[in-house]
Amino acid sequence: MQRERTLQQIVGRYLATLPLPYRRRLLRLGWWLSLPFRRDVGFGLEPLLEQRLRVGRAGARQIAVEHDFHDYLQQLEWLASATRPLDALVAETRNVEVSDHHLAQRIADSGQTVILAPMHMGIFPLGVGHMLWRYFNGRRLLVLRAREDHAINNLAMDRLKAVAGEIRILNTRDQAEFMDAMRYARQGAVVVSLIDLPRSYGVAAPVSLFGMPSAIALGLDSMARMLKAVVMPMAVHSHVDGDRVILGQPFEVAETNPAARAALADDLARQIEAFVRPAPEQWHMWTRLDEFYLDPAEGDEGEGVRDATA
Repeated sequence: MQRERTLQQIVGRYLATLPLPYRRRLLRLGWWLSLPFRRDVGFGLEPLLEQRLRVGRAGARQIAVEHDFHDYLQQLEWLASATRPLDALVAETRNVEVSDHHLAQRIADSGQTVILAPMHMGIFPLGVGHMLWRYFNGRRLLVLRAREDHAINNLAMDRLKAVAGEIRILNTRDQAEFMDAMRYARQGAVVVSLIDLPRSYGVAAPVSLFGMPSAIALGLDSMARMLKAVVMPMAVHSHVDGDRVILGQPFEVAETNPAARAALADDLARQIEAFVRPAPEQWHMWTRLDEFYLDPAEGDEGEGVRDATA
């Protein structure tokens, strides 16, 4: 087992040095060839996918197997973004397209504080990087993260300095630095904050997610109102030849009372499902879906949850 992991690491480091189409196609080929020799393909997700997506057993198996490939693809692209030359990474943006270029350009031209709100879907760091390079080049950047990342992720995030005028990374559990970070963001910054986080990452907002009573972490409304920012939900759908950034409906937050918060949470849950359903194999949170479900013993707000933006 250790020899197999070492071999995978060596192959992964080599593939990460190659241009995007070549490394992804070779990964796909190697993954296909490995399938007959692996018993762990699919993460055991088939019963969950059958129930939540209402697909048959064969369809659930196909999604689960493809999810396995996209897990490897994400790992490869994190490694590539940390090791490839910067000029090569910029050149690879020709492999990324945006679903609504005019909408993105209009929001960028407004000069308003913007919250990019991506999903844990596809190669989302590459999609965020492309949005910053193409539309917000030179703007200061604030990245919110709920916990410390692995070293390779930190290296990849550090590459964003090439397209940001300034960059600041805030651990959202560090409340002492939050207000200072908000002052930083008010000066025309772009903020990156994921929208599909389980309830334990923030104030739990009850929603229905894939037909089940669930809760998502919600602190986005308070932050958007404080910054007078426009929020741009987005997801990335990835393929061997490139990526497509799918933009949702931008919104601003005027009120944060309970009714407004509940309405926003419902809207975000519907947006999450709308992003996932066309390419369910690419959502990286299937293996953590139980973290979204409400425990019947808990109240609507849950117990001991933290506000990820306060």
